[in-house]
Amino acid sequence: MYLKQIEIKNLWGKDFSWKLHEDVNVLIGENGSGKSTILQMIHEAILPIPDTELNFRLFDPIDELIIQLENDIVIQINSENRTITGTSKTEDYHLNIGLIDTFDVVEKSRNPSSTLLDYELEKLKLKFVTYQRDLSAKVEEAFRNSHQTSQQVQLEEIQEIYKTKNTFTQILNKLFTSTQKRFDEKEFHFLRTGIQAPILPTHLSSGEKQILIILLTALLQDRNEFVLLMDEPEISLHIDWQRSLLKNIREINPACQVILATHSPTVYYQGWIEKIARIEEMLSESVESVILEQRTARPDTRLEDIKKEFHASQENKLTKIYQFNQFINYYTSFKKQECIELLDFLHEKKIYPDAITFMTLIAKLNTYEDAKAIFDLMEQETYSQLAYVKPTTLTLNTLVKKVPNVKTGLRLIQEINNHKKIQLYPDIITFSTLLGKAKTTQEIRLLEDARNYYGVKMNKVYSNKLKLKK
Repeated sequence: MYLKQIEIKNLWGKDFSWKLHEDVNVLIGENGSGKSTILQMIHEAILPIPDTELNFRLFDPIDELIIQLENDIVIQINSENRTITGTSKTEDYHLNIGLIDTFDVVEKSRNPSSTLLDYELEKLKLKFVTYQRDLSAKVEEAFRNSHQTSQQVQLEEIQEIYKTKNTFTQILNKLFTSTQKRFDEKEFHFLRTGIQAPILPTHLSSGEKQILIILLTALLQDRNEFVLLMDEPEISLHIDWQRSLLKNIREINPACQVILATHSPTVYYQGWIEKIARIEEMLSESVESVILEQRTARPDTRLEDIKKEFHASQENKLTKIYQFNQFINYYTSFKKQECIELLDFLHEKKIYPDAITFMTLIAKLNTYEDAKAIFDLMEQETYSQLAYVKPTTLTLNTLVKKVPNVKTGLRLIQEINNHKKIQLYPDIITFSTLLGKAKTTQEIRLLEDARNYYGVKMNKVYSNKLKLKK
């Protein structure tokens, strides 16, 4: 499974859209333009671990990250709500992904005798031992299943089993030819012509360690589909190694989708120029998500699935609404009419939506106008007779994330506070979200005036954003 398209909403006041190739994708741009941030967020969003274990602080600079995978699967990351949702339940897909981070501090040791590169190589060594053991098991299995075939056929089967590892070894030895080093796969060290003492990986140069880490990472996927993110892999690599890097990775694992950020033209000049994406050319003019718009426009069974799961529940009414909120949170997006249909469904079942229901539905809508329409329904008694189900700061902040610009956001705050029935005031998250959308010094000044008017104190996140804006 591969990444097809990425949308980033409000990264330092800018929206980005990036359509990806299945094989190689090269991201280039000025220092500080956000390349490393984008790669780190993609990696964290796709990691196959529970949301509670993810580092959501990585997503603080943005409103949303939307990733489209193959098979029409969409993943949406909401930084404020600290959730990751998809068009299908997260257990319905599996994407194998890895990140090789920038190596600008690799020689800063954790202890006097080991570098960060050594630490990574030690982990890969253990995986390589397991990989070799698995290959031996495959050979034994081939012998058991082919006892009636000729020796030539058996030899061809064995060669096929070891093909990828042999390719890796050949490429590695070719790269190390100039220094007369040869990789000993059994002992996981290098030998040099005329010298008996082995060269341990810890004794390699930083560039040699880097290339070994990159190629081992590609090898250990055993030609399975794999998304490999790399941040400036050219650091410390000889220019010839940079030139052959992408070719070597793809030769070891043709099913690997490479996504890398680089400052070196040498990495992509050898046949990959058409795979370049310049970060300044990824700027999106669309306020709404094109991915979500296309996704919700297609026929879907999501409403029927939610209703079916709801009917299967045998719990009391309070537990049912809790479960209903979980059901709708599994999905990335809804249309306004679908939200109303879901609320009507609850009304027919005499189940009252709570504030979390409305907040979740607002978060799933693609336009501010639709989100505002659902937000306004909280005041009506049609869907809820519970006195405490009124707009809250949480629902307000969810709605503010949908506003197209600062002016609309400030107008929304003023409108709500002029409302006689609602006592609702913005907090620092409200202003932090709007600050991210600010594109001019005049907008920043208007926000600061409004923040001081409502007596909202800065926090660290807001203060850092303000410094970046100025």
